[in-house]
Amino acid sequence: MSLPNGFLVVAAAGLLCVGCASQASRPVAEISRAQTLIDHAEQAGAQQYAAAELDHARNKLRLASAAAEDGKNDEARARANEAAADAELAEARARSGEARRAAEQVKRGTETLQQEADRSQGTPPLPQPQP
Repeated sequence: MSLPNGFLVVAAAGLLCVGCASQASRPVAEISRAQTLIDHAEQAGAQQYAAAELDHARNKLRLASAAAEDGKNDEARARANEAAADAELAEARARSGEARRAAEQVKRGTETLQQEADRSQGTPPLPQPQP
């Protein structure tokens, strides 16, 4: 192999390695994680209890995907991580909202049972606190 041909082989191999390295640094895992967390937040009821946070997560995921397509992998990774954090917050707020709703239902059920018990025993009902 002559020197010019050897140089071309080494240069081609180098370009191949650079291409592989840039592909490997794409934030595929971060974007997938953010999408999964957004899906979980939606399933938890975030649209009802944390719509703003869910929208922020979706928007940041769109920005992450666009940055990845443009080869801006560091920016894409950062936006994907922000989207994941927003999605986790949305899910937490949704679960909190659902827990508050369930607690309120239990409270109302307990008050109803207490009123029924008082009525069946002939005792006057206790005054209910005003919310």
